[in-house]
Amino acid sequence: PFSSFLASSLLNHGKRARAVRIVSRTLLYTHALARVPPLPILRHALNTASPAVKCISQKRSGRDVVRPAAFTEKQNMRAGAHAVLAASKNNSGKTVEERLAREIIAIVNGDNKAIADKELAHKQAMVNRYVQH
Repeated sequence: PFSSFLASSLLNHGKRARAVRIVSRTLLYTHALARVPPLPILRHALNTASPAVKCISQKRSGRDVVRPAAFTEKQNMRAGAHAVLAASKNNSGKTVEERLAREIIAIVNGDNKAIADKELAHKQAMVNRYVQH
């Protein structure tokens, strides 16, 4: 179920077979790079890269008010998958699968742009949590 959810998050223009192939090959590359079972690494990487909150902008009394809102667990995993995918676009590697695998390993090691983006989102939510409603 976890890999199929990840494939659904990577789905582009309804091409599910391509998304499933990307996920399976990413797991294969992750296993080759880390020499441990890839599914726990993938789960840990997505949990690490997933922000817990998002900032929502609303109009109140003619001005924009930004307030934090918590993600559901499904939204949290989807946001993590998109963060990892966005961060992998800058990585070296020929294929999407190889770049994703390298990015997952980098997240587990702790040096990654997706983790910095998560921390930035959490800081923005902390700053905006006391806004008058």
